Amino acid sequence: MAQNFSARNSPQGPDDFVLPDDYAPELEETRPSLPIILISSACGIAGGVVGLYVTYAGLGLPVPASVFVAVLGLSLGLGASGAGLSALTGSRAAVANIVFSCGLILASFLFLGLCMLLGAVGATLLLTR
Repeated sequence: MAQNFSARNSPQGPDDFVLPDDYAPELEETRPSLPIILISSACGIAGGVVGLYVTYAGLGLPVPASVFVAVLGLSLGLGASGAGLSALTGSRAAVANIVFSCGLILASFLFLGLCMLLGAVGATLLLTR
């Protein structure tokens, strides 16, 4: 009935047994950071909005050129803030932070498009009655 628990001890002795929690600080450095993701997403969207406003309303450029500058501003704002905040905090997950920020922006655009589509269908149904 007795169980042998000596199998989990290393040959050097019971003090050399390593728990999985001992590796947590190493994993913490490579995980993406939620505040960095949220701040860099906000900076990217702000860069896109400012780029679109300045080129379309301020300079009077045509829509395709303004959209190009807006996407460029979004990319620069997202990349610069994500990399800068990752460097300031000492995080080694700069690429993961930027990728998750891009995913958050894409998900918010999809949600905005879905809401606009449902709003347009709802308004059309209300006007046809």
